[in-house]
This record gives sequence, structure tokens and C-alpha cells, in this order.
Amino acid sequence: MGLQTRNKDKYALVNSPEEMHEFLSDQQYKVSDIMCGSEKALVRYKQTEVAQSKIPKAVNSVVAAFVTCYGRLMLYELMEKAGNNLVYGDTDSCMIITRRSGYVPSPDFVWPPHLQKPLDLEMGEYLGMLTDEVAEKYGSDYVATRFVSPCAKTYSLAIENLKSEETPKTFKYIMRCKGFGLSNKTKDTINHDSYVNLVKKRLPNISVPTTQFRGRHEGGIDLITAPKKLSFVYSKRKIVDNYETREWGYKEPLP
Repeated sequence: MGLQTRNKDKYALVNSPEEMHEFLSDQQYKVSDIMCGSEKALVRYKQTEVAQSKIPKAVNSVVAAFVTCYGRLMLYELMEKAGNNLVYGDTDSCMIITRRSGYVPSPDFVWPPHLQKPLDLEMGEYLGMLTDEVAEKYGSDYVATRFVSPCAKTYSLAIENLKSEETPKTFKYIMRCKGFGLSNKTKDTINHDSYVNLVKKRLPNISVPTTQFRGRHEGGIDLITAPKKLSFVYSKRKIVDNYETREWGYKEPLP
């Protein structure tokens, strides 16, 4: 049952007779349908049990499992230290509200309560150390100043150049959208502002037309255009005032 649910039909565009021969002769593939065009062919196939159980010779499963486990433990430790300053976490990265590196405030400036004790982050390039991906990609003058996430593995991070004197300010965006392709065709629909509108419930959903392959039971493949909808989904924790969250079943301590 597990193999049947995981091993769904897959599709591949074949550009040459050599590629077609590989699909038809390799024991990893079980071809169920071929639709030929003037220059290319569309192959529908499934992976066999041989492909499911095949492990590359260069992969050491024990070392990979060891590194993955320790990496996850270190990530959990960092998330626990960050507390309410943690805004997003993934398999090997997290986003934390911190003091800006190198910033010297005026003498009368008072840090907000959640930033009065800055985190001690060990930065470096070695295993177990952290890297600043924004600074590496855009330079030290850029920092992330805005963040929004309507659902899991979907977020937008606004990057700002602090030395720029442009008015109004311009931002660069690091965006992720699980299940949707981000391109010039979708940038007017899926963007930072639309994410904000989803979270603030100004929009019920974001609808994007997508092209899909749909197989026929009697054989053959149809190419259809259907809307795909992105909605605000948050069921891990309860959202309270100020967009803070609490565990389900949490009760305020007695005075």
C-alpha cells in the first residue's frame, strides 16, 4: 500500500531517440503511455521497486543520518533560544528578529524588551555554524526588515538597502510558495502584498491559472488549464492578539 500511494504517475518530455530508448529499456521505469509530437514525445511512467530501493554508491546513509540528526538538534536548540523572536523555521534554516549588526544607537535609545538581550549566534562557514544568507547574497548594506507567511513553506522576506536615500523605499524580495511556480507571469498575483492581504483576511484566496497534464483511463493525456488557489492556512498554534501565537490548550498562569 505504501508503494502504491507514493509511486504516482510521472511525466517526462523526451527530445531524442536515445532518451526514449533509456525509458523503454531501463528497469527503473515502467512506461504506461507515449504521446508523440512532431519533435518531442511525452512519456507517462512509474518508478519500479528497483528505482525505489536503489541507493547511489557514493551515499553513506549512516553519516548522512548522523549529520542530519545533529543538525536538527542544533536547529531546535537555536529555536528554543530565540523564543518569540523566531518568525520562521525550516529543515536547515530559521529567521530570527535580532539587532542589526554594527548598528550603534543614540545614547537615549531604548531597545524594545524582546531585543534587550541579543542572541549569541556563532557565525562561520563550518559545520554547525550559522551564515547570514541575506548579507551573502546582497551585501552587508542590506537587511531583512519585513516578513509575512500565509502558510507552511510559503513566505516573503523584504530586503532593504539601509544606505539608500531613495523615496519611497524600494525592496528586494526573497519569496517561496509551495506548490506554485514563481515567474514573471505570476508576479502580479503572488507577491509580498498579496501575502499580507491573505494574512489580514482582505483576500479569501489567490487564484492562479495553471497548466496540468491529466491522464485518461483508456489511454492518452489531456492538457488542461485549471485554477489553483492559495489560501491562508495556520493550524499549528492559536493566533492571539498582536499576531502572537500560543500552543493549543494554553492557559495564562494564575496571578
